[in-house]
Amino acid sequence: MNKKLIKFFKIIGIIIVVIYASICALLYFSQDNLLFHPQPTDKTEIAKIIEANPGFDTVSFIMKDGNRTYGFLSKDTLEEKLPLVLYFGGNAEEVSHLMEYRNYFPNSVMALINYRSFGLSRGIISEKTMFSDALEIYDQLISNPKVDANKVIVIGRSIGTGVATYLSSQRKTTATVLITPYENMIEVAFEKYPFVPIGLLINHRFESDIYAPKIVTPMLALISSNDQVIPKHHAYALTKAWKGSTSVLEVNEDHNSIMNNEVVWRRIETFVTEHTK
Repeated sequence: MNKKLIKFFKIIGIIIVVIYASICALLYFSQDNLLFHPQPTDKTEIAKIIEANPGFDTVSFIMKDGNRTYGFLSKDTLEEKLPLVLYFGGNAEEVSHLMEYRNYFPNSVMALINYRSFGLSRGIISEKTMFSDALEIYDQLISNPKVDANKVIVIGRSIGTGVATYLSSQRKTTATVLITPYENMIEVAFEKYPFVPIGLLINHRFESDIYAPKIVTPMLALISSNDQVIPKHHAYALTKAWKGSTSVLEVNEDHNSIMNNEVVWRRIETFVTEHTK
């Protein structure tokens, strides 16, 4: 092989390495924008939402770092302590729309939590703040005189299943409901970007399969057969890691349409009722 040809292949090799390194750098520095899609709202919009849903009030929580996180809390005229249903949404989900599902959780306190940079919540979203905020919000909610701290159901959807799983591994919960869950974000991301060292690049790992073996309480998984965002095998991987008993309902939906499936919500209603009697 002559020197010119060797030089040519060296240049080609350098170009390939530079392009590959650039792709890895681009994914690393843009991962927050790829993973999180904040949905902020203003007070005027929230006032309209509450007006249309008089069964709820806005609620705010001051975190230990001084950040203020907002959500919605259902109102009830019953005098006795009620079970708490605590909901954490997806990565592009402002949670006020869940107010319309209130009828599936009768005789309970329903708390819908907006992550930092969602709704009126302030601050910058990250796995770290999602986890720490979930613990602090739980601690504040169970001190509410209307809440029965012995009956807490945590619901998570999509990325929020990671938050719900972490919370159930760190605090006393009665049961956990996971809608389109996954075992960890590394496996989900690697399936989409198999040509890069995701394990080295990803900052927000959401390793639910590490926390699941610590959870002895029951879990219900709602799984979409046609989920192109989080393919269903990721959900089944998490159910295998869960220490407590698991129930599964797989429906012929995609990642988003599952939220409109009446069978799904009736199954959640039954599960919650069974574990809050």
